[in-house]
Amino acid sequence: MAKLTGNLRITASPGPDGGKPYFEVVFVPYAGRLNTKPAKAANYDELVTLLQDLKFGEDEATRWAGKARSQGVVLIASFERNDSLLKDRGLLA
Repeated sequence: MAKLTGNLRITASPGPDGGKPYFEVVFVPYAGRLNTKPAKAANYDELVTLLQDLKFGEDEATRWAGKARSQGVVLIASFERNDSLLKDRGLLA
């Protein structure tokens, strides 16, 4: 289990051609080439749950999800987690 450090980018997307809006969460590593993929949350509550699964506290997850909903794009810097956790949550292939 290697620890990976990078940024976590949360983007609010309006959805394709009038489709349902969603949030996209992407891990962007500081160094190295990793096969990362975005995780999608269909609504605010799913985004909070996803962030809690990534070991954020409930208050912190709610704060980041609220910022993503209001600002559109949020970058969480210095995000460090085990690679197995990121794989389990769908952020690494």
